Amino acid sequence: MSGPNAFYNHLAKAAHDIGTPGHAGRSGYFSAPAGHLDPNLFDGDQVKQELRSWITRTLREFFHATPGIDQWAEVWLAGSGISYQWEADRGNGDLDVLIGVDYSKFTHCNPAYAGLSSEEAAQFINDSLRKSLWPKTANTRIGTNTYEVTFYWNPAKGVRDITAIHPYAAYSLTRNQWTVRPPELPQDPRRLYPSEYTDAADIDEQQARYLIDRYRSLQRQLTRLTKASPAWMNAATELKNTVAEAAQLFDSIHTGRQQAFTLNGDGYSDFTNFRWQSAKERGIATALREIKNIGTTAHELTDTELYGQPIADARHALINAALWGKR
Repeated sequence: MSGPNAFYNHLAKAAHDIGTPGHAGRSGYFSAPAGHLDPNLFDGDQVKQELRSWITRTLREFFHATPGIDQWAEVWLAGSGISYQWEADRGNGDLDVLIGVDYSKFTHCNPAYAGLSSEEAAQFINDSLRKSLWPKTANTRIGTNTYEVTFYWNPAKGVRDITAIHPYAAYSLTRNQWTVRPPELPQDPRRLYPSEYTDAADIDEQQARYLIDRYRSLQRQLTRLTKASPAWMNAATELKNTVAEAAQLFDSIHTGRQQAFTLNGDGYSDFTNFRWQSAKERGIATALREIKNIGTTAHELTDTELYGQPIADARHALINAALWGKR
């Protein structure tokens, strides 16, 4: 089976049960604060030295072909994982590592990137981090708990002053000190947010549940139909469209959250972050992500079957062309 039919075939093979909204959701965003910081990460008020050393070493190994990190980067731990809301049931704890970059110093140390804007370089580096580093640190044992440690290059121009993007909490591993201390919160943080935020999150959940139920129904149909028959092809086409809609909704919720932590965002209390945290708590984020990944895998398998490797999108192709042979 080749061409478009190959994609449908791979999509149909991906049938499996996905997360159930409302049952597997976790987020510490709405949880009551503890009276102290996470003892797996902190000795009193300071990040544990062994954790600081491990993160620094991990980044040096990742950037081994991109020299000068001490000159162009400042590294922070950020987010709720270093706040007083660390005790909530969040599954694996979230530990966000944020890299602030002086781009002029970066390109001085790495002239191959001089033809890219700071945003393009950040896109390239973040794609590399997600692909090459995140899988290695997604289940990192620290003390008595397991953490999902993620690394992110802040794309905002010239941001080495992390306060410009309104972080909830930020601890500089470079300076070994707090830049933004976590706030003191009420026992019920939900009361900090207007009802309009919850109403919008309800609409997200309704749309997500429809797409998730539609996905499951179409998968069941495909198992009962004769492969490549007209009815099978119709169901497969509907499934493809459903997967695309689910991926679009996930990206809107997940990628949209980045707006909160830009120069124009409101940080942790921004609606886009509330929207993402609500999707996590309700379980729809996990289910939508799984559906999106199914579509991505089907595309990659189809490209590999037809062309020998996955085909990069236009943005990746342009950035790779700009860097080709220069690094």
